Amino acid sequence: MKLDNNFMKNALNRINELQQEIINKSKNIAGAEEFVKQKMALYEEDEKIRQMAKNIQLQEKIITEKFFNK
Repeated sequence: MKLDNNFMKNALNRINELQQEIINKSKNIAGAEEFVKQKMALYEEDEKIRQMAKNIQLQEKIITEKFFNK
């Protein structure tokens, strides 16, 4: 199945609509806002750690390439 740009734009719009619907519905659940805040904090921390790991791997690659290219 070949996906064109119009199909993808429509799909992204629908995803955004569904996400907004979920956000609106979750406001009726007790504790949902605090839950989301905590989850987002963990997600952001995880992203920082992943970026640090990626940087370490890049540094290791550079060090290895320099060593073997002497």
